[in-house]
Amino acid sequence: MHVSIAPHGEVAGSAVGGPPTTDAITPPATATPDPVGMAVAIDFDRIRATLMVLGIALHAADVFVTAGDWLVADSHRGLAFDALVALIHSFRVPGFFLLSGLLFAGSLKRHATPDLALRQLVRLGVPLLTCWALLNAAQTALLAWYRGGDPWEALASISTPLGHLWFVRDLLVMNLFVLAWVAMRGALPLRIRRGTTPASLPTSRPIHWMTVALIGALLSHLLLLAIRLSGLAYAPGPGGLTLFNLAFYAPMFLAGLTMRHRPTWLNGWLRTPWWLLPVAAFAANWGDAASDTLPHAVAREAALAVELLGIWLATGAAIGLLARWRGRPRGLLGRALADASYTIFLVHHVMVVALALLLLPLDWPAAFKFPLIAGGALGLSLAFHRWVVRPFALTRLLFNGRLPAAPRGHAVTAAPGRA
Repeated sequence: MHVSIAPHGEVAGSAVGGPPTTDAITPPATATPDPVGMAVAIDFDRIRATLMVLGIALHAADVFVTAGDWLVADSHRGLAFDALVALIHSFRVPGFFLLSGLLFAGSLKRHATPDLALRQLVRLGVPLLTCWALLNAAQTALLAWYRGGDPWEALASISTPLGHLWFVRDLLVMNLFVLAWVAMRGALPLRIRRGTTPASLPTSRPIHWMTVALIGALLSHLLLLAIRLSGLAYAPGPGGLTLFNLAFYAPMFLAGLTMRHRPTWLNGWLRTPWWLLPVAAFAANWGDAASDTLPHAVAREAALAVELLGIWLATGAAIGLLARWRGRPRGLLGRALADASYTIFLVHHVMVVALALLLLPLDWPAAFKFPLIAGGALGLSLAFHRWVVRPFALTRLLFNGRLPAAPRGHAVTAAPGRA
């Protein structure tokens, strides 16, 4: 009936594709002091790098899940890998959409709408097309060869799946929708717009984490219900895009946009207790399965509500835990992960598949293969960024969506007759 928490093969975008930043969200000076002493100060670099590493662990664990239904299925499997996949699935993709909304809200302040639209088309669209045409095609050929098919025939097909790049596609569409709304709102008369500016909203007050989760889950459910009642929820769009998939994650992205201006709301949500994470993850995954399998429509809707509440609780607990975590000052590895986060997202999937296929014939335990696949994919992704993407302007554009920096010229003194 609906999309899974994170379809097999997922994530990137603003949350994983931005350059290193020191941006932080902190409560305004007029906000009521936090009773538990937690101020929201999000280190985007640290959080997105952590989520990236967890993504590699997730896909490496997919090889060993008991269902054996991933792209590569090893004969050695275990319930521990099922639990790891379920846990990470519950918050990783929603967390990326939340961070993307927070970052995009900052971009809306710094750039004009037409300029930002072009930036997002380049930043997200170019790597999306590049990696679909190159890396996903190579993965398709590799899997065809492994399964006894013709790799060249697989490459000649235009049906190369979008796979984990769906996140970039959906995030780009969400960004363009927001920019279109901003442009239309800017065209309205000032007397109409004045009452809807963030400054006209009441001062934020502390809010309980459960309140945020309940409101978020309720609004998400209402949006999904409206989309399904429209009859267009599952109509296929470009690259497998559906309105239902957009509506499933859009509330988390919009929450980031809103909470950028209301940090005490974000502060309340991120106080979700960390110990609630496994409970929320279980609820989210149970609801995901039950909403497809329960016999009665009302029971399926109730299961979907449980899934959505679990996602909002799991995301608040996980991102809040990462926001509160204060490790040592960022070292060489931390800086490398922050700089290469977009590349890691884009290229790690095919590397996990290749390494899993390489180790498949070996009769080694999963506990030994798993770290080899995860560690190898991380190392190869970092190496690809360091020696293929980073040194060349063309590859920075193709894989990171970064245009060449404009040369820094000397200031020109105005002269009579010159504009």
